[in-house]
Amino acid sequence: APVFAEARYSARLPENNAEGALVLTVRAWDADWGQNARVRYRLGEGRVRGAPLSSYVSVQAETG
Repeated sequence: APVFAEARYSARLPENNAEGALVLTVRAWDADWGQNARVRYRLGEGRVRGAPLSSYVSVQAETG
């Protein structure tokens, strides 16, 4: 299974942050080889003020 650099991640950001601004970097790695070592990132399901979390932030699937 992938291992994350930190056990827990959190971030605080200023109100009205610029679109496209970096909020947080997450890092993980897998000890397997080749395709099995590939780690992909995604947001968990969640809501903020009734809207999907994905309407506020996005994740680069390949880089975290």
